[in-house]
Amino acid sequence: MSPNDVKLRNLLIDVLLIDEDQYRDDFGPDEISSWDSVGMVEIAVAVEQQFGYMLAPDEMVNLRSIGDIKDLLRSQGIDFAE
Repeated sequence: MSPNDVKLRNLLIDVLLIDEDQYRDDFGPDEISSWDSVGMVEIAVAVEQQFGYMLAPDEMVNLRSIGDIKDLLRSQGIDFAE
């Protein structure tokens, strides 16, 4: 797991109050009950604090999984390679 993956995992575990086994690239609002509209705002704030990237509202509504968050951050030059 890359350092940025560890940061994102810890961020989502803290913000969404999930167990480590729920940190999977294919998990999103359908699998994580705390990932609702308030949870998404909390994710956006935490991502900005941790990675320095502010999610736009249209980006937030299109995030359907943890993998989508990683892909978006990768598109901004944040590395998730191991």
